[in-house]
Amino acid sequence: MIRSHLLAGLFFCLIGVFPLNAVSVSFLVMETGQSREDPAGQYPILWENGLLEIFFESGHIVTNSPIIKVAERPADNFPREAEDDFEEARRGGMDFFLVGIVDYTRSDVSLRLFNTKSPVIIIQEQKYTVTTFRNTREEYENIKKAVRLMAAHLNQEGKR
Repeated sequence: MIRSHLLAGLFFCLIGVFPLNAVSVSFLVMETGQSREDPAGQYPILWENGLLEIFFESGHIVTNSPIIKVAERPADNFPREAEDDFEEARRGGMDFFLVGIVDYTRSDVSLRLFNTKSPVIIIQEQKYTVTTFRNTREEYENIKKAVRLMAAHLNQEGKR
């Protein structure tokens, strides 16, 4: 009995010695423009769910801020509207901050990845075309494929 407890304790001590390679990322999805095909605003929710699901499945620690709607597409690389959320992520010890901008005017989605040490430099940016919103399941699978590319890049950044 004592021997099994001793072995179990030794096992957990050994596991605790090795550092975890999980990268922490916080993200914010922003919506701009008017969608004729998605008046209920479900498209940004699909992106948010896709980000949560894929990053979590990739072994990352993820948090998110509530989706926000802005009047027009942010002019700067780092949106002014995201500053508070970025600062909260930085104070919370997150490694990276990702901003997803769903722009119905341009019919695109832009994913911008920042290191929490500096909101000035974009580590990675990917753009996707907003497709017609006919089949939610198919669209969600397309979103997850797009997010997997960003998660793969984040895995590489985490190893540096």
